[in-house]
Amino acid sequence: MIMKNGPRHASFMWGSSTRNTRIERLWVEVGTQFARRWRAFFTRLENYHRLDPQAANHIWLLQSLFLDEINSDCLNFQAEWNCHPIRGPDTNNKSPKDLRFLGHLQFGIYRDDCEGVHPDVINEYYGVHGHTTTRQRHQTGAGHPADEEDSDSDSDGEHPSTMVQAINNQQRHQIRHEAISVPSQQNPFVDDATRQQFSATLDEVIANDITPNNCRLTLDEWHGDEYPTFETITFGRRGSKELHVSLAEPIWFNRAKLWCQALLVLSYFLTASSD
Repeated sequence: MIMKNGPRHASFMWGSSTRNTRIERLWVEVGTQFARRWRAFFTRLENYHRLDPQAANHIWLLQSLFLDEINSDCLNFQAEWNCHPIRGPDTNNKSPKDLRFLGHLQFGIYRDDCEGVHPDVINEYYGVHGHTTTRQRHQTGAGHPADEEDSDSDSDGEHPSTMVQAINNQQRHQIRHEAISVPSQQNPFVDDATRQQFSATLDEVIANDITPNNCRLTLDEWHGDEYPTFETITFGRRGSKELHVSLAEPIWFNRAKLWCQALLVLSYFLTASSD
C-alpha cells in the first residue's frame, strides 16, 4: 500500500477485511516512528513546563510552534514508508512506490470508483469477502505494537447472530462513533500588528538564548541534576497501562525550551493587554 498525503489519508477498503495486515502494520509504524514521541512530548510539557491543555491560548501556541514540524515528520515518515521493501511472493521486495509505478505502466492510472460514496452504500453493494472477524468493543483493528497491546477483556459473551449485525458492530466502533471532543484554540491577539510584535519579541528572546525561570529547564530545577530522558504515557481503555518513551535527543529539550520561551512572551503580552 502506498501512502498519499500522509498516513492519516491512506486509502483502504471499508468494511470487514480478511487481508488488512499491511494497513494494520502501517498504523503500528505511525505510532512507533513518530506519533507516540510527540504525544510523550506534549505530556512532558503538561507535567513539567506549565502547559494547560484546557487553555485555548495554550493550544493556539502549540499549533503555532509545532504544527509545521509535526507535518514535516509525517511527510518524512510517508516518504520512508513508500520506499521500504515489501516481502512476499507478489512483491519481490519492491517498495510501494515501485509497485505503484509498475502498476501504472501495466494497467494505467487507477480511478477509485467509490470516491465520495458513503461507507453504508459501499457496504451494501460491495459486501464482505471471506470469514468475518468480530472484534471486541475496545479493539479498533488498526493494529498496535506489542508494548501497547491491551489484554483486558470486558466481553459479555454475546456474539452477533447475523452477518449484518457483525458488520454493524464493527463499523459502529470505527466510523460511527460519536464525535471526539477537540480542544478549542483561539488566537489571543486582537489584531495582526500585535501578533507580529509577539513574533518579533519571541525571536529576540530566542536570539539572546534567554531561559525562563520556574519552568524546570535549569540544572537546579531538575531532579538529580539531570533533565529526564524518558516520559511516561498511558494507554488502554482505562489508561491503566504505561509506556516509557525516550526523549533523550537534544531536539526535544530544545523544543521544550522554545515552548517555555514562547509561553513567557505570550504571558507578557496577555498581561499587558489586560492592564
